[in-house]
Amino acid sequence: MGGCYMKHLLFRHYYWIALFLILLVISVKCCGILDFDWKLAVTILGGILWAAYLVQKQKLDEIHLFKELFTKFNARYNDLNGDINNILRGGDKQELTPQELNKLYDYFNLCGEEYLFYRQGYIPPEVWKAWSNGMRIFLQNTRIREVWKKEVRTDSYYGLSLKEFEKD
Repeated sequence: MGGCYMKHLLFRHYYWIALFLILLVISVKCCGILDFDWKLAVTILGGILWAAYLVQKQKLDEIHLFKELFTKFNARYNDLNGDINNILRGGDKQELTPQELNKLYDYFNLCGEEYLFYRQGYIPPEVWKAWSNGMRIFLQNTRIREVWKKEVRTDSYYGLSLKEFEKD
């Protein structure tokens, strides 16, 4: 999980990192701390600028992927939202219908897919936090939580477990 935080940190601050490295190379060359010619310095500076360009390109590509994922996940959630809220409002003792169970399975699959993309670094941590906060609300319901406890044993949700919701 640390890798995705590092990636998001790099995406947020790559300009500053590149600027720092450029100034460092120029300072080292101008102050004579290390003895190397200007050709090497220019090559290093070009490499830093090229790396910054690649990071920017990767960031833009991932922003497009994130937008696509975010839109699709939210559309799927919107389709489930009314039914899941009805289950949430149902009594704790009332048995779930087969249709309600199917809606919960669809919701759990959606949550698992969101978690998978979060762990891969394609969902920013602040978005995952907002989504998991919403999941926590549903898991406070006894009926939903019991179904989740049974389902999570199947290891069908890409490593998503109750432990993930107990964080923060």
